[in-house]
Amino acid sequence: MAAAVDSRKRCVAAFLDEPSPAPPHLANKRGRFVPCATSMAPLPPFDALDAFRRVFPDADPRSLEACFAASGRDIHAAVHAYRAQQARDALACHLASAAACGDDERCAGVLVEQMGAATDVDDAKNRATWVLELIRTATAERAAHEAAAETTRLREENASLREHAERGAVEAARLHEENAALRERAAAAERDGTVLKRGVLAQQRRYEEMERDAAAMKKKVAELEMANYVLNVRLRDADGCRFQAAYRGPDVC
Repeated sequence: MAAAVDSRKRCVAAFLDEPSPAPPHLANKRGRFVPCATSMAPLPPFDALDAFRRVFPDADPRSLEACFAASGRDIHAAVHAYRAQQARDALACHLASAAACGDDERCAGVLVEQMGAATDVDDAKNRATWVLELIRTATAERAAHEAAAETTRLREENASLREHAERGAVEAARLHEENAALRERAAAAERDGTVLKRGVLAQQRRYEEMERDAAAMKKKVAELEMANYVLNVRLRDADGCRFQAAYRGPDVC
């Protein structure tokens, strides 16, 4: 490639060193035709790195520069190396996706393809090591992602449980206050019941006294009725005696 560039430069320089012939309409005029200064200017030097960047316009400039430097600043070697790197990156992405999804069949297929593409035993070992390292890394990332998701879920559950516990504590405090109020009401009702019981006992004693008084009164009424009856009998007897004395004749001696 460098030889072709040098040959191209020599051809261009030789072409520019030759004077251009004068146009026909200026051939009969006095003086000598002087070529334009711009037509005599040399071509700019060939920038292989810029050409390499134009081959991959969407790539990262720093990665292109690193690949170009690693290829000995040879544009053909750099293009082949960067394309191989792109294919390797695509394969690594595919393998990482398969390992992250837990698709062992796809991972095994990639490993078999790499083993089939190996040129010798060392290349096969390097490819196998690279594939296994990618699988191990993807598996570790998947485990870390699952652990992070599980941690997030547990944190959310803990937050929910903490919220439920706080609401339960508030509800328990409210129930405790209500129980205290109910106990106070029960104590007041018990005191009122004691007072009422005492009143009932006093009322019962009064009722019993009234019953005894009523029984005594009935007894006195019965005695008075009996005495009245006796008086009535005596009164009738006395009235009968007076009636007999009034209608009896005088005694004859």
